[in-house]
Amino acid sequence: MISLNKNEFLKLLKNSLKFMSEQEKVDIVSEYNMHFEEGRLEEKSDKEIAEELGQPEEIAKELNAVYAVNRVEENRSIKSLFTAMLSIMGLSIMNFVFIIVGFFVMLILLPFFLAYIIGVPVMILSPIILVIMGFINGFSTIGVGEIIESLKGLIFGAILAFAGYLLGELLLKILIKYLRWNMSIAREKKL
Repeated sequence: MISLNKNEFLKLLKNSLKFMSEQEKVDIVSEYNMHFEEGRLEEKSDKEIAEELGQPEEIAKELNAVYAVNRVEENRSIKSLFTAMLSIMGLSIMNFVFIIVGFFVMLILLPFFLAYIIGVPVMILSPIILVIMGFINGFSTIGVGEIIESLKGLIFGAILAFAGYLLGELLLKILIKYLRWNMSIAREKKL
């Protein structure tokens, strides 16, 4: 472990923080600066304080992961989800392997996701499509069977959309719990 003085430690910490605003980085660096000030009051050297705090890169990895997971909970977007996964991957090799395997499983299931994303809106919009076809080909070409099939498509599509929404919410909650669990394990390893 390389001994760092206060300025080297804080600079390395700030440079290792990612995915957050400059103000958040400044706040974090200020907090660690206070650790140095408190340590000096106890007559410790900067190098002793830095050794007690740990490696700035490791501290930054954990802070990046915590920040990214909090962003997923606040802003449920694909970008924030991938940022959190990348941050968690940096905490350990096991996480890296687990997330890579999960990514390949997602690639295998991609055709089903695409079919769902395309099929459900078409089913929901089937009555509108039927009306448009009536205007184009004439309403006399539309039979009772087409109307019933269109209504079945609407109902089944709405059920699938609702089920997909609930499943997505459940999977997101499970993923966030997994990410938080990983962060707690990383913290316990440090102790």
